[in-house]
Amino acid sequence: MRTNPRLRLAINVIVGILLGIFISQMLSGCSDELPLAPAPSAGIAGEASAEVETINGSKTAARISPTQANVVTTISPAAVATTSSATSPTAVAPAAVSVTAPVAAPVVSNTMPLPQTKEHYHLSWDGKLEGDATRSLSCKATQCRYETHASVVGLASFSEISDFQWAHGQVEFQRYERTLQLLFKQVARIEKQADGSIRSERRGKVYQYAGKAGLVDILNIEVQLRADRLANRAPKASYPLADSKGISAISLHREADETLTVAGKARHSEVYVRQDGKRKTTLWLDPAQAFLPLQIIHQDGAETYRMIWLGDAAK
Repeated sequence: MRTNPRLRLAINVIVGILLGIFISQMLSGCSDELPLAPAPSAGIAGEASAEVETINGSKTAARISPTQANVVTTISPAAVATTSSATSPTAVAPAAVSVTAPVAAPVVSNTMPLPQTKEHYHLSWDGKLEGDATRSLSCKATQCRYETHASVVGLASFSEISDFQWAHGQVEFQRYERTLQLLFKQVARIEKQADGSIRSERRGKVYQYAGKAGLVDILNIEVQLRADRLANRAPKASYPLADSKGISAISLHREADETLTVAGKARHSEVYVRQDGKRKTTLWLDPAQAFLPLQIIHQDGAETYRMIWLGDAAK
């Protein structure tokens, strides 16, 4: 059967149009430029994840939420960093590093912080004998001497001398001497030797033993206590003590504060007790006067003496 030429032309035109539309639809996504990624949809399916290396070298997963397509938050064990980028959602700036400058150790002066004065005291010996006493601290550079001289006129005298070096906020033991004059003179000496050992003499006997760091004597421990309190430091509970026969421990503890009326005035005082064996000394220290001792009670076996501050001996 013969087809009408006009009908054949019409069919070819329609088929050509339909084929052109189909081919154009097939080729619409094949340009040379990559298409922009569609905006992420809501929900978990719409979240994009990226792997980011943090400043410490570890890798963590960073997620981009639907509402923060250009913001990446990186969470690492050491730091948290958030950055925003208009061109690349995975461009993350390194986490900021907090650098703390090293704190310098406090500088401790080698200058003796306590005032170098000579103080006057009233002495009571066993509650029966009355006398006078002076106590003084003096230094030349770092070389210091702390001494006590007491006497009951015509009956007895007593003196203690401590020579030490003041360095780095601490006393460094060098020499201690105690002299008691009753019916006859009694002298006890303890001295540090050139090799660091300790040599002592008492009642005709000589002892020698190894030294130790932080060593104090029965008198200069008071200087250490006062200097510590002046610097608002708590004193140690125990110190190695240079004694006549060897090193022993001397304990130090604080008791309840008290108010004493001395030199005609009520004065607040901190109370400390130092003790080694049978020897016990109680100190009432005045914070308003660089922790000057206002009262001292010393008990050594059956003997007891008390000193009460009267004022500056130089005035």
